Amino acid sequence: MIDDAESFVAVAALLKEKGAYKVYVMATHGLMSMEAPRLIENSVIDEVVVTNTVPNDLQLSQCTKIKTVDISVLLAEAIRRIHNNESMSYLFKNISCED
Repeated sequence: MIDDAESFVAVAALLKEKGAYKVYVMATHGLMSMEAPRLIENSVIDEVVVTNTVPNDLQLSQCTKIKTVDISVLLAEAIRRIHNNESMSYLFKNISCED
């Protein structure tokens, strides 16, 4: 989960100082409250990828580095499988890079 983003920005700067070429941040829940979009936009972070578990249209409009991955189909299939007492491990064994 990423909320205020200060720690992510600080670690990204340290990684770049130590020679990292690119810094990507991945988080399941992109809350990004307060000044997080501005901090990310002005940081050395190359890209932040979050899922669409939290609405973040406002944050996306404030920061070009934030990308969202839609997981609605995956969640719907997980709920269906749980409801029908089907295997959940199937979801992890049979997902392609295109999904």
